[in-house]
Amino acid sequence: MALVFDTVRRLEADPAGPDLTRGFAAEVADPAWLLGRQWQLGEHQGEDASSPVRVSYRARLTPVDPLGGQPHLDPRTTPAEAIVESEPGDWWTPGRRIAAGRSVAAAAGAAGTPLPTDPTLLLAALPVPYDVLDGTGVDGRELWRRRGELGVPVAWFAGLRPPEPEPVDLWDPAELAYDADFTADGVTLALRRHDGGDLDWYAVDADRPLPDPPEPVDAATTVPRRVRYPGAPLPRWWQIEDAAVDVGGYPPDRSHLATLLLIDLIVNHSDDWFAFPVPGLAGHVVTLDEVVVHDSFGEDWPVTPPADWSLFATDGLDSRSLVVWATAATPLVGPVLDEVVIGTDEDANLVWAVERRLRGRGVLGDEAAPAEPPARLDASGRPGFAYRPMTRVPRHWHPYVVEDVAGRRRYVQGRGVDLSGPTAVLLPEAESDLLVDPAAGGTHPTHQLEPAAVPADGVRVERRAMLARATDGTPVLWTQRRRQPLLTPPSLGLRFDVLEQVPPEVVA
Repeated sequence: MALVFDTVRRLEADPAGPDLTRGFAAEVADPAWLLGRQWQLGEHQGEDASSPVRVSYRARLTPVDPLGGQPHLDPRTTPAEAIVESEPGDWWTPGRRIAAGRSVAAAAGAAGTPLPTDPTLLLAALPVPYDVLDGTGVDGRELWRRRGELGVPVAWFAGLRPPEPEPVDLWDPAELAYDADFTADGVTLALRRHDGGDLDWYAVDADRPLPDPPEPVDAATTVPRRVRYPGAPLPRWWQIEDAAVDVGGYPPDRSHLATLLLIDLIVNHSDDWFAFPVPGLAGHVVTLDEVVVHDSFGEDWPVTPPADWSLFATDGLDSRSLVVWATAATPLVGPVLDEVVIGTDEDANLVWAVERRLRGRGVLGDEAAPAEPPARLDASGRPGFAYRPMTRVPRHWHPYVVEDVAGRRRYVQGRGVDLSGPTAVLLPEAESDLLVDPAAGGTHPTHQLEPAAVPADGVRVERRAMLARATDGTPVLWTQRRRQPLLTPPSLGLRFDVLEQVPPEVVA
């Protein structure tokens, strides 16, 4: 009878081993192959360079002054987007307007001096879903604006009062963008043609560099480290790469030379980039006056930025300075309150501004629907034709024509006309404040556009409420207006001298 014996061999670590020399030796079976691979990969072309072990620097922080001297518009506490995009009346939410109106009405009744029955004092133009309350009570915002005229004491508002002064509206209705001027140590940081949305360090331009301090600031010392980012290769040739490294995920082609150079920089020079932390504060301009690198050979290397290139630079400031804003991190975005699209209609030779949404409600369905066809037609009858001077312009379509305004060529808002009846009837004016210039005072031109503000494909302008946190944790509420590109401009198909077919008479 044959016997079968199973033999199992396995390797086990011996934690009680007295000698760890062989483990640290990292022996290879073929050293010549290893040297050959190092030669093929260019490792033998390396330089006998040192590594930075310590960095000494002198950094100063220059605060950005509150816009217009208003403490509640301080870039050190308030997000920069809220400072630039705020407008008068942002504080008056629907809840505050209702609560202030009820408080004043109750105080006036208790004092025996009721408020006048003026329809202009009632709630009006509330956004969705509060529009059901229009005309049901007194508007606290309107009472606050006319408190002097009505003789309403401030105490009647029970603490419901906006900050004074209210923020200045920085929106340019002709450019459809924001303009603002910040200051820092006498240097002007100009913000021009901001479309709304994120406001970063590169958004402003300075008129000159920051002045030198009267005395140098104290030096600080820190330890540098290698620059690491998601997908970066490991600094050593023979380290096992993480699966997240995917340099091939950025495939270059003939039109992406910059991508090819970036891949070359990542692969061949990834271990040559070091970073060191510099303490900074939001709402300040951080300036590095002096940087000295101490290497592992005991030598000191003063570091200065190149004169002709910088990855982070603000136009006008020294390349050593960087603007640091307090930005709105993950703000709560409200629904669109107003939406307007603007574009050039080449067939009509006009610029159309179309109101798509007003106070949170879509208005494109407000146009009169075409007449329903009769239920029974006389088949023996012959259809006729009716003359129309022009095709009907929908209610919320507003034309802009070219006019000369103060020596400048502008698109000026006009009024559409309904010519379907025996007499010409002017169409309603624009309701959205996005198509109204407050400086016009209601006289012509009520709104004008810079031709450069309307691209060939058109532009969309939206208005919505935003809520974020300040650096001290307090909530910040403002209304944002933002312009975005369109894929195609609005087109109406406007025609003149049209014969419109009329169906035959209905059989009685």
